[in-house]
Amino acid sequence: MIEIVPGNPASREPWRNLLPVVELLLAHGNRYVAGREGFLVDPRGGGAECALELPLDFDLLEAEVNFPHTVDAGREGDGILDRGTWCMISGPGERASRFVMPRRLDLE
Repeated sequence: MIEIVPGNPASREPWRNLLPVVELLLAHGNRYVAGREGFLVDPRGGGAECALELPLDFDLLEAEVNFPHTVDAGREGDGILDRGTWCMISGPGERASRFVMPRRLDLE
């Protein structure tokens, strides 16, 4: 069982605690989104994101990983978020949920 500890927001690599989760998912067939390998830091200071190409395997995660209470890891979002550091592992479902469709204006 992989034990994940809460992330350290003061660290130069606040996502370090989530690396074993990424490695596990990669070892079981997931892949980085092309051109986005590893955790990319949000330049606005909003943490960091590791974007994976395939949906996150929550059956595997539930069987292999213990998350602390500071980490949200649930099937409904297709993402794993460390609330202490705002570092995230995202699957395509999580990224799709961020899109906001513009309201259509019918001009007559």
